[in-house]
Amino acid sequence: MGTKHSYLEDHYRKEGKGNVTFVEFTDLVVDDSILYPTSYGQPNDKGSIFIDGKEFEIVDVWDDGEGIHLISHDTYPQDAKGKEVTQHLDWNTRYNHMKFRTAMRIMAGIAFEKFGATHRINQTYEDYSWIDLEFNGITEEAVREIETETNKILKSGVEPVYRYLSRTDFMKDEHLMSITKSKVPDIPEIRVVKIGNLPEMMEMGTLNANTNEVGEIVLKTNLVKGKVGSRVNVSLKKA
Repeated sequence: MGTKHSYLEDHYRKEGKGNVTFVEFTDLVVDDSILYPTSYGQPNDKGSIFIDGKEFEIVDVWDDGEGIHLISHDTYPQDAKGKEVTQHLDWNTRYNHMKFRTAMRIMAGIAFEKFGATHRINQTYEDYSWIDLEFNGITEEAVREIETETNKILKSGVEPVYRYLSRTDFMKDEHLMSITKSKVPDIPEIRVVKIGNLPEMMEMGTLNANTNEVGEIVLKTNLVKGKVGSRVNVSLKKA
C-alpha cells in the first residue's frame, strides 16, 4: 500500500504523524505524508520530522508512484522502519506556493474561457511564478485583461471546490481533455477543481481555501523576436 496523500486532503495541515515503511541512509518513506512532493509544477515542501525525539531537516520530497520519500541532509536511524514519526511543515514556504498556484489556476481558467488558451503551469517559487499561456495572437492587451479579471476573482473571495474523477472518466470529458491538451497523468484518480464560474480544471497541487488570501497579482510578459511570448511571470503586489 502506498503513502496516503494527506497534503491534498488538508492544505493547511502543519503537523502530522506517519509510520516509516522504508529507510536507507538519508531516504525515508512514510505511510502518511503532510509534505508535498515535487510534482505538477509545484516544488516540494520543506520541513522536519522527529524520530525518537531527534529532529531531521527535510530538504527534498519526491513521489515514486507509490511512496512519498522524505530526504534529509542527515542519515536517519537505520532501525526506524515501523516507527511512528512526527512531521512538521515549513508553513511560510508552502503558503507562498499556494498563493501563486491559486492565482495561476484562476489565470488559466480565464485564459481558456476568453481566448481558448491552453496552458502549462511550470513552476512556483517563494516570490514569483510563471505560466505558459498558449493561444494565437497573444497580446499585451489580452494579458492585461487576464490580470484584471484574475484580480477581481481573487478579491471576491471564492472557495475552490474539488472532486475526483477516474482516469477513464476524465479522458471522456472533452472540456478537460481540451484544457489539458490531452496530457493526462497515469494515475487512477485525477482531482479537478471548480473556482466560481470558471471551467473545471485538473489540480493536483495545493491551493488557498479562499481566493481573497492571495492578494493582488501583477503580470509581466516577455518579448520573443519583438512579439509577446507565451510565458507570463506572476508576482504579488506589495501592500
